Amino acid sequence: MSDMCVFRNFRRNWVQVAMVLLLGIGALPAGAQQQNNNQNQPPQQPPARPMSLFGDEQIDPNQPIKPDFVINVSVVGEPEPSGVYTVDQAGNVSIRYAGIMTPVSVKGLTPAQAEDAIKLFLKTYIKNPQVKVTIVQVPRPIVFVGGAVKQPGPIVIGPDTTLVDVLSRAEWTENADLTQVRITRREKADDGTEKTVPIIVNFESYIKIGEGKVPDEAQNPVLKDKDRIFIGFKSLPGNGVVSVQGEVAKPTVGIPLRNNPPMTVREVINLVGGTTPNANRKAVTIRRPTLDRPLVIDLDKAEQGDLVNNIEIRPDDAVYVGKLEENAYINVNGGFVKTGKFVYDRRMTLTQAIMEAGGVAPYARVKEGRIFRHPDSDPKNTMVISFNWRDIASGKQPDIELQPGDTVWITPGTPPSRPPVDLLTALNALNSAAWTYMILSGRWWGGR
Repeated sequence: MSDMCVFRNFRRNWVQVAMVLLLGIGALPAGAQQQNNNQNQPPQQPPARPMSLFGDEQIDPNQPIKPDFVINVSVVGEPEPSGVYTVDQAGNVSIRYAGIMTPVSVKGLTPAQAEDAIKLFLKTYIKNPQVKVTIVQVPRPIVFVGGAVKQPGPIVIGPDTTLVDVLSRAEWTENADLTQVRITRREKADDGTEKTVPIIVNFESYIKIGEGKVPDEAQNPVLKDKDRIFIGFKSLPGNGVVSVQGEVAKPTVGIPLRNNPPMTVREVINLVGGTTPNANRKAVTIRRPTLDRPLVIDLDKAEQGDLVNNIEIRPDDAVYVGKLEENAYINVNGGFVKTGKFVYDRRMTLTQAIMEAGGVAPYARVKEGRIFRHPDSDPKNTMVISFNWRDIASGKQPDIELQPGDTVWITPGTPPSRPPVDLLTALNALNSAAWTYMILSGRWWGGR
């Protein structure tokens, strides 16, 4: 076979191999795109488990929706806005669509009326949404038990639950002074204001009666929602006790107080592991039996040593750390390393929010940024502020100050289906092939 024939055959075979290498390098696996799509789907929130002890468990499916209700929203063919939602204190549910959480008011609406309200919102995005709303859980009346009991904390009650029902559940200790059980109740006065009403009962006289005598039902009152029950101690541990509840790491009832020096609010909150990320540290309340109104302190200032806020804790104080409201967050969604809610507890700019989110994700379309601002609960009044993150990061555009409740969005990109061909590698392969041919054909030694 002549040298020319050898060269032609080699060139044809090598070109075929080269085309396969150049076109097939780094092909994206078939399942990768599907996996990415699955990861972008919002997780479905599991239904909350109702806490119950006494009373009827049946739920009226057509009753008006109130704060703290848990409802299920089902939108046909739309998995993103479908899910289980908890109604916030303002009566809103934050419906998710296109990666954006938008509050929709359902307060006082029946499920059928709530369906219409959610349909009206979704028509901005969907031509003919089909919505079904179902009440999953309703808030139950709760009383709080503390003091000399084995199981302190909240207990759900029914319409006819009495003191003996609750204390049997909480299990009083041997050190309990049942002759002075204190019930603190909030009641409305004639002028419409609320006041604290203390009720002292001799529970021991109710449970220890002589033969043939009738129990004194006045010492076993029917309880009401939000009643606070305190069982005194026959011998006080230390200098009394205090409870810490709400958004703290380990809510605790019956923390013994130290005699000397006095304990402060900062110290007792540290004893229960500090606050959670969702805590409203600016408005921590302290309910004191001798005061009609709770004390409100700023925990951040207390931790800085401010004596006005880092107040002394007294026996039987109840410290409560509330949860931040829905609009006290910045929502970050789309092409970021970390997405979700970030607490707005100080003045925050767009750059600070993106840094807290770990920066933009690879392949994100940084020129396609949006800030969605909701001045009220009407989605039609949503303000859209466009930004180019590349220009802001490089200083070509000024930074943007955010407001509580803002949603920051950058369009997420997708990686290329094939990585770019390395031209230098391809040229090196061609050069090696040419040298190989010359050696095999004998032209390296000057052959024809």
